[in-house]
Amino acid sequence: MWEALGKENVLLLAPRRMGKTSVMYRLLDQPRSGFHVVHLNVEPLETPAEFFISLIDAVNEHQPDFLHRVLAPSWGLLKELAGRVEGIEFLDFKVKLRKAGDWDAQWRELAVQFMDRVAAPGEPILFIIDELPDMLTAMQSRSREDLTAFLHMFRKMRQTPGDSHIRWMVGGSVNIRGTLDEIGQLKLINDFRTEVLPPLRDSEVNVFVTKMLTGRDVSFEPGIIPEIQRLLGNPIPFFLQLLTQELYRHWRRQGRDTLTPATVQHVFQHVLLGEAAHDKLQHFHSRIRLHYPEEDQEPAYALLDHLSLTQQGASLKVLLSIYTELESSKTTPRRGHAVKQSFNHLLLRLQSDFYVERSGDHLDFGSRLLKVWWKRNYGYDAA
Repeated sequence: MWEALGKENVLLLAPRRMGKTSVMYRLLDQPRSGFHVVHLNVEPLETPAEFFISLIDAVNEHQPDFLHRVLAPSWGLLKELAGRVEGIEFLDFKVKLRKAGDWDAQWRELAVQFMDRVAAPGEPILFIIDELPDMLTAMQSRSREDLTAFLHMFRKMRQTPGDSHIRWMVGGSVNIRGTLDEIGQLKLINDFRTEVLPPLRDSEVNVFVTKMLTGRDVSFEPGIIPEIQRLLGNPIPFFLQLLTQELYRHWRRQGRDTLTPATVQHVFQHVLLGEAAHDKLQHFHSRIRLHYPEEDQEPAYALLDHLSLTQQGASLKVLLSIYTELESSKTTPRRGHAVKQSFNHLLLRLQSDFYVERSGDHLDFGSRLLKVWWKRNYGYDAA
């Protein structure tokens, strides 16, 4: 990532729980090449004004010396506030910053002033913006005009001549390209270098499980590792960690007997698919309702419900028929090419969000754990 950021801005995509934010924190905690690193999660933000207020607040949190030494002396907006910042509670700084300017009306001018002062000393700085697609979706629902204005401003900030020492890393788990393509603004992010955080390889899963268990003196048969891989499917690191933790707890409760493949099956079925991971897995179900357009929510759930009940997934033809049936039940249904186009957009979104994987004209869940959980909690009810 540091090599990529030395040359260009980066769009980092990864499934939920794949470790994207951990990579970002590693860049924050161990900067290179003299970079000042600022991290900001923008998932709860809904307006351009909130973005820039939060970005300055993040500079104060992660790089307070840069804010006091570089920004405050030359910017009246911060000068008085920064002079008293040591005596201000962390959350209070953001409140006072919001009151210091008319952000809703002047966010463009204030954003330009901020970036001019960031760029002035020529010191390398990396802004890490996590979950940007969620913020863009929220902006779109509030004001399409504000979203377009923000995207133009954000692109201008990345491409101002003489600002080559400023880098941006943007992260997301949802389909940012699909979201912007739907509103005709894809060109406003095409300058990013896209990096997809890949799934763990089999050899990496082997190393991970071995270190997690041997580091706690757990005895286990070698056969448990392929069984873990079989049960989890796509080895999302968070779920891999969760399963090995539950195996350790089981081993400790059961008198420290050697773990076997049968033990793994028991813990997977009765613990991981029980309460241990319910909240984490429920998030995958809830985020469709929270972040997908309203017209995509019911068909997304219907397609995933159907896939969860299959042994090996389903063909595009079958999924299209389910989608078309739902569309025909609407008061004013789309027809013909419009239905096929909206169906393809939804599939692209589900693939980009890593719910499903496509092989030829066939689709299935990307994670076996998520598929089994979805079937148990929602598939049977839908059927």
